[in-house]
Amino acid sequence: MQKKQLFTDRLLAQMPSLRALRCFVTAARYESFTQAAEVLCVTQAAISRQIKELEDSLDVALFERTGRHIALTDAGRILYNASYLSIMNIAEAAEAVRRSDKHAFTICVSHTFSALWLSFRLPSFRKRFPNMRLHVIVTEHFMELDELMEPDIIITKNPPREQEYEVEPLFHDIVYPVCSPSFYQQHFQNKKLKPLDLLSRPTLHLSLLGRAQVCEHVDWRVWRNWFQKGDESDRVTEDDYLESNDYRLLVAQAEAGEGTLLGWHHLVHRQVEQGLLIRPVQDALVFHDRHHYLITHKNAKLRPEYLQFREWLGEEVDAMMREWRGVQAETIK
Repeated sequence: MQKKQLFTDRLLAQMPSLRALRCFVTAARYESFTQAAEVLCVTQAAISRQIKELEDSLDVALFERTGRHIALTDAGRILYNASYLSIMNIAEAAEAVRRSDKHAFTICVSHTFSALWLSFRLPSFRKRFPNMRLHVIVTEHFMELDELMEPDIIITKNPPREQEYEVEPLFHDIVYPVCSPSFYQQHFQNKKLKPLDLLSRPTLHLSLLGRAQVCEHVDWRVWRNWFQKGDESDRVTEDDYLESNDYRLLVAQAEAGEGTLLGWHHLVHRQVEQGLLIRPVQDALVFHDRHHYLITHKNAKLRPEYLQFREWLGEEVDAMMREWRGVQAETIK
């Protein structure tokens, strides 16, 4: 291991300068010292000097020079093929670093939350705060982010325990069955449904396998256990279902009429409002002890962007929960 490290260190020490390689790659690409000088905004003499120093350090000619015309030698072609992509990767990385705005407000959410909750709300947010630079990181592995991508806030069901973050409940879980209008008409129309009757028709299942967050898993087994009588007199056999760990896929399949899905209110209420999905029964599972959390980096609380985002987020969550309470009040009536 130590010998390998020494060999690597020696290679790095003998590596040509990045400036010389940049001049070489540009000249080789255009087959012209003059054009390379124009692209790099230096003099032709500077290009010639860098390439001459590179050739001297490698002790090999990289170009065949015939008057004003240049062409790569065999050695030059080998170096060009090896260095072009590396130089471009470095250039693109440098541009990304140059453009990165440390003043951007960074939020981190899951793929499902991003697609089904945040995405359709972002246009109104950006219209309301047109001058805010917003960076959205979408991942299931919140606490495995590189230190250079430290979010200002995280919205997740699994809050971190690091001291630099403050945690507060955002909203609790509400789960109820949803299906498409066409599926309802085909399977449930003109029937007085009980909660377990839904299991006698095709159902869509959220799988435990392949999920990053499984600590609070709710599926049709939970629904069955919640409503089934102790004597199992109302036992129903399921024989037609689709299972996936991708909740976005399941929502799309529900909209397509492929079955009944257990819908989290915050993820499907918009589709219910639009009539893409309906609730075949008004029963629901309400978990007052299970939450999505707002996790805020302590440094972010001092920023005006945080105050703006927190105000907007609170308004959206309040509206979403008011809608739920309104629906429940109508059901009771």
